[in-house]
Amino acid sequence: MPLSRRLFTCLAVPTAAVLVSACGNGSTGAAATAGDGGATTCEGISEELVAAAQEEGGAVVYGGGHTRPGLELLQQKVQEEFGLDITFTREDSGAIANSISAELASGSLNADVVSLTDPATMQQWADEGVIADAEVPNADDIIEGLDDPATPQVPYSLVPLGIMYNSATTDAADLPTTWTELAAEYPGAIVTSDPGASGTALAHYTMLTELHGEEWLQQLSERQVAVTESSLALAQLVLTGEADLGIPAIESAVIGAAQEGEPLAIAYMEDGVPTFTSELAMLADAPHPNAAQLVVQYHLCEDFQAALAEQGGRSVLVDGPQPPEAADLSDATLLTTNLEEISTRGEDVTARFAELFNR
Repeated sequence: MPLSRRLFTCLAVPTAAVLVSACGNGSTGAAATAGDGGATTCEGISEELVAAAQEEGGAVVYGGGHTRPGLELLQQKVQEEFGLDITFTREDSGAIANSISAELASGSLNADVVSLTDPATMQQWADEGVIADAEVPNADDIIEGLDDPATPQVPYSLVPLGIMYNSATTDAADLPTTWTELAAEYPGAIVTSDPGASGTALAHYTMLTELHGEEWLQQLSERQVAVTESSLALAQLVLTGEADLGIPAIESAVIGAAQEGEPLAIAYMEDGVPTFTSELAMLADAPHPNAAQLVVQYHLCEDFQAALAEQGGRSVLVDGPQPPEAADLSDATLLTTNLEEISTRGEDVTARFAELFNR
């Protein structure tokens, strides 16, 4: 059932933004001891793990999947709940992956936990033993199809993708309502990220060429399209007027800009809403292994999920709370992809994009 134009253009709202963390209350086990000696609401995290993590003092998180507000919230909540210090680095997934690879090559690993929007890199690290299983106690509560129990990485964020626009200069009524309309006849300037550099863009273009064929990409290349390396750079180009639309628009990034007072909004297309998951894992050689394990487990905790949902996150858990200010996508056609499809088709999609867009 297609969504109305009104539903698809409703996220120019002043809410804080984070990529959703998957949390829940389906785990079993004793409640962990909080930093102030009280009981945390996070069932399933053992008191022994909390005590061991407190001896280590804290953890270092390299966030490619998190937004900065999400990491700041994590920092605050982990300190309140467990008395642990979180230090973080926030860059796009490609830069984070490069940083960790360089640290591993030098034999001086600083990071304990990593988040990425790049499933291929996460799976490569899983195959190579770079990341480890954090034994998340309520992993069974994750929506079917989003998690592979055989791998150590955990999806903590379900992220819808759309088109972003400047609500101060663009009337929502003038936006295209389908990806087909966008590629075939949109007259304005478009900026997009390169699937050869951005994992988000690769997933986006893999899904849309699966939906509409390579002809859709050919049509898009005939519009006024500029290409940037990172999906995170799209917002600035749209806000400065260098582009009328930015694709793919990451919902949480748009909400984050709106929270900071920027006139940025997102619209969803009626012929399909591409989605992806951000993934989280602890490093196998983490300098603070117990704190790393605790941080990953806490991402699926009822307490942390509730805080993130209030700030715009979308849960990956069955019946998990959804952000009160975000668009209702319950009737939308959600497009998904998986690592096998990206591995099979991604190289061809990237090569064709490079050819059509002169990369």
